[in-house]
Amino acid sequence: MKKKLVLIAVITMLIAMMALTGCGSNEDTDSTASGDMIPCKIGYWGGTCEAPIYIANELGYFKECGVNPELFVISEDTTTLMAKGELDCYELTPDQFMPIKNGMKVKIIDSLHKGCIQGAATVESGIKSVKDLEGKKVGITNQGEICQIQVASQMVKEGCDPDKVEWLNYPNAEKQLAMEKGEIDAFVSYDPFAEMAVNDGHVKFFSNTFDDGLKEYLCCFIGLNETAMEKYPELAERLSAAFKMACDYLEKEPKAAAELIMEKEYITGDSALNAKLIDDYTWIAGDEEVLYDSAEEIWRQIYRAGALDEEISESELDSWIGEMVNKMVVYKGK
Repeated sequence: MKKKLVLIAVITMLIAMMALTGCGSNEDTDSTASGDMIPCKIGYWGGTCEAPIYIANELGYFKECGVNPELFVISEDTTTLMAKGELDCYELTPDQFMPIKNGMKVKIIDSLHKGCIQGAATVESGIKSVKDLEGKKVGITNQGEICQIQVASQMVKEGCDPDKVEWLNYPNAEKQLAMEKGEIDAFVSYDPFAEMAVNDGHVKFFSNTFDDGLKEYLCCFIGLNETAMEKYPELAERLSAAFKMACDYLEKEPKAAAELIMEKEYITGDSALNAKLIDDYTWIAGDEEVLYDSAEEIWRQIYRAGALDEEISESELDSWIGEMVNKMVVYKGK
């Protein structure tokens, strides 16, 4: 009887371990080996490009990889939320590179996707690319945001001066109307707003999803609160594994993914449009090389656009960027 009970216990343990290792690791040192579920507060804003969060939650990838997720809509500053212990993980955009440089306690743990910032202009404006923006009024959400920085960086690369653009602040939901009223000639934003304007007959003049020099790099990353990393050393690897599963699903099933996340009311809008956007992006968790290359390129964009808050010479730039990227990235993908 004792031998039988021991055998049953061993079989039960092996089954549990097999279930946990299903989240993406074939190594003996699997990060989920302890079998304990780790709680994680995961925030999102409700954007299409945050689809890996929604999919990992709805298809059970977080739990499969040993994470007990608590999802919520972010409605205040992420730095404040993390300081209060109310936010552990979220989709980190390049807008937060400067705050991280200046002390924000978050680490980039993995890649997530390429693409999600685009620009639309009226046909009458004559704007067909960033080369046509000098002397124009362009709507952005906030001065110094990555949407503005990437457009300005591309302008500099084309020999144009972004200081000759009048940058005007508008909420994303009001940009198209402001453009149609003639208050601005064009706008740039995270999806889906520019794509919606293009569907209404306006012109796409900028896209980090499709434009050369931008489409090769990540737009968004996985960010993890340093306090959560210290408290739960295995959390980062578990999250990376879950996001890898979600990205694989999004690559294979963009239409089904769009239908699911709209049904669950994570995002609004047109199902076909969201499916198109999901299909347009490159979902790429678990790629260390593209992560580091992208982080370095984003710092070059910030520098090129004149948005860096300290003086760095051209000769010092590569070394400075390398040190900064190594400081902010703790790769946990596989």
